[in-house]
Amino acid sequence: MRFAVFITLVVLTLGCSPSQERVANSTAPTADERAEKLNKQKGSVAKFFKPMKIEEGDWLESQSESGETFEQYIASNPTLPTADRRTIYIQPIGTFTSEQRKAIRLTADYMKVFYNLPVKLNADRQLGNVPADLKRESGYPKRTQIRTQYFLDDVLPKLLKDDAAALIAFTNSDLYPGDTWAFVFGQATLQSRVGVWSLARLSDLARNKPNAFLDRTLKIAMHETGHMFSMRHCTKYECLMSGTNHLAETDRRPLDNCPECMAKLAWATNYDPTERYKNLAAFWRKNGRSAEAKQFDDMAKAVGPAN
Repeated sequence: MRFAVFITLVVLTLGCSPSQERVANSTAPTADERAEKLNKQKGSVAKFFKPMKIEEGDWLESQSESGETFEQYIASNPTLPTADRRTIYIQPIGTFTSEQRKAIRLTADYMKVFYNLPVKLNADRQLGNVPADLKRESGYPKRTQIRTQYFLDDVLPKLLKDDAAALIAFTNSDLYPGDTWAFVFGQATLQSRVGVWSLARLSDLARNKPNAFLDRTLKIAMHETGHMFSMRHCTKYECLMSGTNHLAETDRRPLDNCPECMAKLAWATNYDPTERYKNLAAFWRKNGRSAEAKQFDDMAKAVGPAN
């Protein structure tokens, strides 16, 4: 039986959606100039990231992925936010613990500074009446699981607004994408701009990692939103956009994109890297994580003055 720990099924459809709309003026840098500058900037922060190391049971031990360079990303005609479609909506579905609710709220705050896009946290919705053929009892001990199709096909398309770059649903229900899978943490489709992710299996049961639940939740949301903007899994560095096959591997990943994927994000959202690192440092400082704040401050200094 197949299973996924943290990694989600993502339908990546490249080159089928509108390119990002930008306002042209005589002083704006050309695409070639922007790409050249980002290439230099990504090199200045490489020292903060570890090269990819594959350990037993890791994602790349069983998955053949070649990765994607910044240049390949640009050439792929990625699906990007547009002037009319810029808002990321987060939709909680279910009944949440105080810890889960706090993680969802902080996810919305982090996503704003991570992607430099408007983020709206919608009011909670209840799960609703799930058809019998889209749920099952599975595992030991038995638990109710909801097939991701219920969210992706039945619920979320009806909630998708015209100005949405993406609609992300968080649920505390356990998920499965098909009968041959034991479970999955989530599934997203680029074509319809919707995705659903479960918080059910992210808690650190040993309680020896006080920030584990929040960090895992943030990594899921940022990683999958990156897929919605056509970013492929990273194989060059230990990176937030790298695939993971188990929670220990997830915990090894940083809370940010590597240099290569940072350049893709900056290209996709027209986000100056120095400004971005400063905003991320401010987020962590506000939330009492001084070590993370210092690292982002150091990366902002390494990149140099903002435009």
